[in-house]
Amino acid sequence: MATEHTDVEALIQGIQLSDARLYQILSQLNRGLMTVQEEVFPLVLESQRPPTVVPILEAPSLFNFIFTPLTVRFFWNEILGASSYEVRNGSSWDTATFMFRTNSLQADIDPVTVGTHTYLIKTLNGAGEASTDSNSLVVVVPELGSITVTVRVIDNNVLLGWPIPATTFRILHYAIDRSGVWAGNVDATFFSFFENVAGFYTYGVTPVDVAGNRGPRAEVTVEVNTPPDYSLQDTRVSNLMGTRVNVIRTSSPSLLCCWADQTWQEHFVSRSWNTIQDQLNAHYPIYIQPGVTTGSYEEVVDYGAVIQNTIATITYNQYIHAPNTTVTIKLASSTDNVTYTPFIAGASLFIPTMRFLKVRLEFVGSSDAALLELYGLTFSLDVKRENDGGSVLANYLDAGGTQVNFTKEFKDIESITCSTQSITEPYYVIFDFVDIPDPKFFKVYVFDSTGNRVSKQVDWKARGIV
Repeated sequence: MATEHTDVEALIQGIQLSDARLYQILSQLNRGLMTVQEEVFPLVLESQRPPTVVPILEAPSLFNFIFTPLTVRFFWNEILGASSYEVRNGSSWDTATFMFRTNSLQADIDPVTVGTHTYLIKTLNGAGEASTDSNSLVVVVPELGSITVTVRVIDNNVLLGWPIPATTFRILHYAIDRSGVWAGNVDATFFSFFENVAGFYTYGVTPVDVAGNRGPRAEVTVEVNTPPDYSLQDTRVSNLMGTRVNVIRTSSPSLLCCWADQTWQEHFVSRSWNTIQDQLNAHYPIYIQPGVTTGSYEEVVDYGAVIQNTIATITYNQYIHAPNTTVTIKLASSTDNVTYTPFIAGASLFIPTMRFLKVRLEFVGSSDAALLELYGLTFSLDVKRENDGGSVLANYLDAGGTQVNFTKEFKDIESITCSTQSITEPYYVIFDFVDIPDPKFFKVYVFDSTGNRVSKQVDWKARGIV
């Protein structure tokens, strides 16, 4: 097999003339030997060589991180011969969650939640085999810092401002609430409310970062006076004779809410109470306790004629005998007492046309011990009449605001709205109006997203009695 095929070819040349057929057979055999020699033998020899051993590499000795506004960035030292590096999230490699595999010496992951997170890294060799050991890293994401909300009241505009809190990741937005009810998200450090009804209002601001981490809620409470830009046309106090569900009317009159209509047996015997003291021992100090956790009161008011452009406002007084009961006011309107608009939650509602006002109060107690007494339920109507409007440049240099003159001779102004538009950032327009007979003007201010006064073109509208 070691003889070269050329030597064999030379050896059989002598019989080519004497025995051509034998020569042809031997020549074909020689070419076959050539194929074996050139193609098969190298493979056999290669298979007989000892296999190449790819060493298992060690894990990087340096494994660290930094926070960026939008990521967590990991970095580590290079291991000679490494084909890639793998990082997992968890304290045990076999059960940890795969994060990424890369052949570079750093990589980013999305921002993570507040708390402690453990990450592991291993080195992979050319055969894809991971290092026996791993290096671990603990990432601690601190909570967002607290903020303090400042407040200014101009007319019935409540202006809220706050600083950017200490944070690991970028702030995505601030969640704004009014008395615990979400009012919107803003990516600025400024927000404004306009209140239609006088009273004390509590506003909350909660920062939220890009990882969804929520900082501590900061709140502020402020008193808003009676709106000067509405004209009261009608007010009446309910005698509380409407439809009641799980609500009892007292002779005061008042409403005891979340009351259960029970017989003596249902109240005492079914609970194995024999005496009043048994009820007290069960932590129900008021006779009509325990009650139920829901109830409602509904009443329709007929104003006798169709009224245009009306603001209906509902107010009441309450005495909390036992916490906690929430009250939700819903309003609907009709011109014929047959077809009503859908109920809208809120104590105040602008109604374009109506004669009948349907008022619904819904009560929800936190437990069967909750008991609320409601009295002084009052319905008020404020009307709007003529419209006026225009555009003015609000100059931040105008002390006390930029004056806007009405173009109509109003006897009383009932509402003013102002707005400005920008494609670059939000601007907040507020107005200051003194409610005097025969008003001639009001003043406007424009603030940017950080609460600074700026100069902007303002579109305004006013409604009032002429």
